Amino acid sequence: MGVRRGVLGGAILVAVGAPFLLQALGAANAPAYLFVALGAAFLAAWYVGTRQYVYMVPAAVLIGFGLGLLIPTWVPALADAAAPIFLGSLAIAIAIVYLFHRDHRGLLVPAGLLALVAAADVIGLHLPDATQPFFVPIVLIAVGVYMLVER
Repeated sequence: MGVRRGVLGGAILVAVGAPFLLQALGAANAPAYLFVALGAAFLAAWYVGTRQYVYMVPAAVLIGFGLGLLIPTWVPALADAAAPIFLGSLAIAIAIVYLFHRDHRGLLVPAGLLALVAAADVIGLHLPDATQPFFVPIVLIAVGVYMLVER
């Protein structure tokens, strides 16, 4: 029986190539598919490997990020709700990681925060304009730092 090998390296190369191929074929929003494809690469590594949450978190976040960009373009009626869809997709993605890895309750903080801001946006309560460009990057950096220091 052969040694089980990882799939992340090859999957990432496929993930990077696929959106460029989509773009060459004229697909709309092809760059946004890069996030979904990279997330799928990490999901494959999680599934084939030892199911470590360190693969599941980037898988979920990248897929949620990509879907958050793509869903409003797939359903034109949702274009006005692009911001809460984006934030909500990230919140759901991080919450899904918790469902698979319940010992990492710290992930509920960014999931809840993203969901709260998404819900507030739906009812017309928006983050101040000066803070909007910083919100998602800070949340993603915080999740990354959590993964690096959490045991």
